[in-house]
Amino acid sequence: MSEKFINNIDKAISILIKAIIVLLPLFFLPWTGEYFEFNKQFLLWVLMPLAVLLRLISAAAAGELKIKSNPVNFPIVVFLLLTAVASILSLDRFAAFFGSYGRFADAWFGLFCLVIFYFLLINAAAVSAKKIVGLLKLFLYSSVAAAAFSLMAMAGDWPSVLPWPAFNPAGGSLLALALYLAPVCLIAAYFLADNGLRKFERVFFVVGLIVCLIDLALINFTLAWALLFLGAGLMIFGYWLNGRFDFKKLWHRHSLVLAILIFASALFLLWPGINSAKTALGRELPQEARLAYGQSFIIAKEIFKKYPALGSGPGTFTEDFSLYRPAELNQSALWQVRFNKSGSAFLEMLATAGSLTGLSYLLVIGLAIYLNLALIKKYFKSGSLADEDFNLIFLLLAVFIIAFLSQLFFYSTTVLIFIFWLALSLIIAFWQSRDRALFKEKIINLKNSRLSYRLFFLLVFFAAAGWIALLILQTRFFAAEIAVAGTDNREANLVKAFKLNPYRADYRINLAELYLQQARAEALKPVQRRNNETVKSSIARAIEAGRQAITLAPSSVLAQETLAMIYRDSRALTIGSEPWTIKYFSQALALEPTNPILAGELAKAYLNNHDSANAEKYFLKALELKRDYHEAKFAMAKIYLDSKKDLEALALLNELKDEVKAADVYYELGRYYYNHGEFDRAIENFTLALAVSPKHSNSLYGLAVAYETRGDAKQALEYYRQALALNPENEEIKKKIEMLSR
Repeated sequence: MSEKFINNIDKAISILIKAIIVLLPLFFLPWTGEYFEFNKQFLLWVLMPLAVLLRLISAAAAGELKIKSNPVNFPIVVFLLLTAVASILSLDRFAAFFGSYGRFADAWFGLFCLVIFYFLLINAAAVSAKKIVGLLKLFLYSSVAAAAFSLMAMAGDWPSVLPWPAFNPAGGSLLALALYLAPVCLIAAYFLADNGLRKFERVFFVVGLIVCLIDLALINFTLAWALLFLGAGLMIFGYWLNGRFDFKKLWHRHSLVLAILIFASALFLLWPGINSAKTALGRELPQEARLAYGQSFIIAKEIFKKYPALGSGPGTFTEDFSLYRPAELNQSALWQVRFNKSGSAFLEMLATAGSLTGLSYLLVIGLAIYLNLALIKKYFKSGSLADEDFNLIFLLLAVFIIAFLSQLFFYSTTVLIFIFWLALSLIIAFWQSRDRALFKEKIINLKNSRLSYRLFFLLVFFAAAGWIALLILQTRFFAAEIAVAGTDNREANLVKAFKLNPYRADYRINLAELYLQQARAEALKPVQRRNNETVKSSIARAIEAGRQAITLAPSSVLAQETLAMIYRDSRALTIGSEPWTIKYFSQALALEPTNPILAGELAKAYLNNHDSANAEKYFLKALELKRDYHEAKFAMAKIYLDSKKDLEALALLNELKDEVKAADVYYELGRYYYNHGEFDRAIENFTLALAVSPKHSNSLYGLAVAYETRGDAKQALEYYRQALALNPENEEIKKKIEMLSR
């Protein structure tokens, strides 16, 4: 084929690489249920395999395949293969390969595409320092635009386009945005030290740096400031080695911008309590709940013990968190949060992908840093590295190091992972053009034999077929997400989504909940308008959808819990649901053994099934897990009252009285004192219940009975009448009123 055809294909590959660099930080779509991570992953899944296919076609057309080798390539391939094996063996294979809600950034196909990006970039023809600078400029343009959008959202501008204060195109998290902007500030500082910028570029980068620093100040995330301080310090060290940073002349452009970054980050690190958002905007930005590092370490350690080699499977941290959730969380304000991400992406990798994968990843990082330091030392001594090249490699090294550190101390997002792979790709590409002895190019001549040429064409054919099949699959997944986000007909949308993507359990869980709501709505209608067949049908469909969800995700506590709740809530609408409620709450509790809510729900299920011994057992377990779990404590008090353990009941009720102001607690105390002949104390507690809830029917009746027993017919009659107003069909109250009115 003609050289022009090959050049056009190479240009197309270059365009795809640039498209990822520009679009990934900005790309989001409002048509899917999850705006950011899913769509960014979809972009990677479509463009990168296409670029590989074009690369193979170009090689076939040229009759040769050029592969640039370096010491980092093999560990990267090993790392990718180990994560693939871990995904195949995963507790949730679909989530491992394609991601799940809140976890799309960890999908194996996303990692596969980023590795493709790395190999495409380092194997591109003649990646010079000038081309690297051009790619960094594209990334900076895109990043500044993302930062500007985010600033407008935080400031409250353009509400129709930017729908909530935490909105930012880089992802749904403001903390992740801050970590993303730290390396962006370093790249902007690097360009502002350049004498060769055009006026427009200089103005744009100055404004961009200011916008990024304002975003960082408003978010005020300590880790982001620490990484910015470290990165700026590394760049200053590099400039100082090269003689371009003069501490006595900080007003010079080369020194001033980095000095500003050091000063700003030091200021916010020394005074972390600065609330810039409240001062500047008059309100605080939304706070993000994330799992503490210590708790992340505990969970990772427990998973590591069970799955040391290849982990529980990428994308399964939700299941891991549930199984090894620290009981100490029950004493915190976040005790009801079910975290789907670790506080550390690297700890999560060790847990979900295993020690072998973690070691291979550390080998990649260690080799990349070692090569950089060794080559910097070599070329610095020889003086053969130009000033601008020396500064560029120190920038890339600083970005690479802080990108890895963000993985150590924060969870993963698509953009944060991309920055890591972009920096690694540019570092290797930079040294390849300077040390050809270490970074060799191997040329495989495909025309040596007719067989090898035909086999390569067969490889191209299978690659094309694979890309088309993957594209069709991804398009179905994308259409499913669009269907789920629709609001016109929820049931039809969920059914359609499941048909398009029958592997995602979330659709079945949502459908089960919807059918249960339909059953409830029909059951609440007046008897003459109620359709009992509709109630039965909706319950049956809810149960079927719930069971399908468990089949798809047997290790998901959410699937087990949802089906248990369906049986629990259909108890009043059907017969024989209690044993099933017990079964699925038991299975949910086995998957999340430190959850006091599940223990309490299981206890209530046993109580409804007239098994007071097991009910007591699991209420006590709930209280053991969370001493101030008021619902379980109140239920235990009632069990003690029914089993004549009066002193234990009184102790719990008095504890509750001091902890919560609840009408039911005061009522039970009033009932206790009434049954023990202490009518004044009974009246006191019934009155307190009415102070909390003036229409508490049982307390009104209790007061009436207490006054009647004490001989105060007038007061008793008054409270009987109030109770009757709330219960107009109650014949017993009517008889009491008639008797006292004589």
